Amino acid sequence: MKKALLLFIAYCLLLTAVAAQEIKLNDVPDDHWAASAVYDLVKLGVTKGYPDGTFRGGKPITRYETAIFLSKLSKAIGGDDLKAEIAALRNQLVEIKNAPKKEFDLAGRYKGDWREGNVLAAPNPGGEKAGAANYRLILTAKKELAENADMKINLDTMDFGYFSDGTAYFPGQGQLASELLDIESNLKLDAVNLKLTYGPGPKQHFADPTNAFPSEVGVVYMRPKSGIEAAAKLFGADVSGAYYSVQGQTLDTSGRINNGWLTGTIGYTLEKFLLLNTLRVALTGDYVSQGSFSTTDRSVKAKFELSAPLGDKAEASTTVAVGKKPSQMMVKGAFSLKDPLETGTVVTVRAAKIGSEYIDARFYGEQIELAGFDSFSRPLENGTVNLGAELSQSVSDRTRLFGRGDVRLSGDYKYQGDKARLTAQGGIEYSLAPNVNFDAAYRVHQDKATGDTSDLAAVGLMYKF
Repeated sequence: MKKALLLFIAYCLLLTAVAAQEIKLNDVPDDHWAASAVYDLVKLGVTKGYPDGTFRGGKPITRYETAIFLSKLSKAIGGDDLKAEIAALRNQLVEIKNAPKKEFDLAGRYKGDWREGNVLAAPNPGGEKAGAANYRLILTAKKELAENADMKINLDTMDFGYFSDGTAYFPGQGQLASELLDIESNLKLDAVNLKLTYGPGPKQHFADPTNAFPSEVGVVYMRPKSGIEAAAKLFGADVSGAYYSVQGQTLDTSGRINNGWLTGTIGYTLEKFLLLNTLRVALTGDYVSQGSFSTTDRSVKAKFELSAPLGDKAEASTTVAVGKKPSQMMVKGAFSLKDPLETGTVVTVRAAKIGSEYIDARFYGEQIELAGFDSFSRPLENGTVNLGAELSQSVSDRTRLFGRGDVRLSGDYKYQGDKARLTAQGGIEYSLAPNVNFDAAYRVHQDKATGDTSDLAAVGLMYKF
């Protein structure tokens, strides 16, 4: 339609230009300050002047003459076609608004790999050289229910295809629905965002039936807990609160709330604070109790978090959890360098000291993520000092080198005791296609509790869709 409109205008201009060659207005000489504008209108066919060959530019114009003038100008520039274009656009917008909502949008990733345990390291007396195939499938189906509401259904196989011995699952009790599926619904109101979740909560991998991969024991898969969350902006602060029904590593199929978790956070961003451009401050409180609420069997925690960008290339954060005594406290911090020399290098270092009674033993399964995790997704534990680092180095647009390591010390900063251990890994990742990655890695793990050292080598493919 636009092409036809342009051709039509060009044709009209051609005809009027030929006709205008013979039109010369007696009172508009070529050197008049408005001559070019007047003759442009003549070429468009908007005016030809008066029959006596004059334009009479200094005379008043009547409403009738104004109406004729504007009508001819509208037609000359395609006003009728423009009305049709606007009407068509309006109809298209109405169709889009009234169109049925899309079906579920499906996305996810599939990761499969082969691992060899005790490749170079001599296995401990109970261990052995062994290989194992592993897969993990994560699917997310999302549907927009309304302009301000949506729902997501997630499937995560976790360690289901990963030599699981079933300790984290419940054979015969609907493990697909209770463990692998979770649901999230979001509703955006004028000032409040609500989220309703149903899920198993964080799940920990305990199994190593091959006795070849001890560094994999304790890995946690973060999954949503069952509960309701609310978030809003209040007086410039970010305020959020939630209540969860948590089951830890056990399941009550009756639907009864075994333990309840009430949490709330108030966060505020300070601009131009001292030497910092911005400083993020957040205060979080957690209340975990048996049943819905309990005044006796309960655990109350509070933590204070600070984070700030240190220029464009660095960021630092720290967290302090308070308690009635030092053994119930925690302090940790992190520092990140984000490609400071523009060489594709990203480095993050972390340190944490956990009090010997920080995580309440009665609610360990519920509070497994309370202190955070190391670089291998294993939870930080009471009475330990943890040091960790991660490195990512881009070699090309498709190739990336990576490394990570963690050392866990005793509470008195010594590499000894039942909880001391060291894990280090390095590898390479290569993009075979925009949605397909190949990776290879080698890991060394030492456990001071048993005095054993093990290693593993792995190659894998990940496909995103």
